[in-house]
Amino acid sequence: MFKEQELYTQETSRSSVASGTIFLIEDQLVLGMIMKRIITEHTPYQVLHLSEGSHILQMLQEHRPQLLVLDYDLPGMNGIEIYDLVHSTPEWADLPAIMVSASLPEQEIRQRNIPGLCKPCSRGDLLQAIEQALN
Repeated sequence: MFKEQELYTQETSRSSVASGTIFLIEDQLVLGMIMKRIITEHTPYQVLHLSEGSHILQMLQEHRPQLLVLDYDLPGMNGIEIYDLVHSTPEWADLPAIMVSASLPEQEIRQRNIPGLCKPCSRGDLLQAIEQALN
């Protein structure tokens, strides 16, 4: 019980000093939870985990993220379609993104200049890609 309360306290204090939000769009729940934990433990950002992108424009207005971390294989719209939708909106045209997927669409991400990581990727590679995208 003490450890659970300690963990909750640590997560609460971290989120209170968060320097922004990262949207993680990943439909595999366990992988999404792992990636969210890595990001929140090793960066000053809080993570909003979405399992699909159908309400992405509404969510952008409500939470104003600094970065999109996209899977490619998603229900409904794939990661490239989400990226294109977001970047076709003038307000979000410069929002950085990275794609983390087992099946990276190499040509499409190269055309859009989206950094890509193949799943499974290491914690270090994920954190480095996030740092580079945000700087």
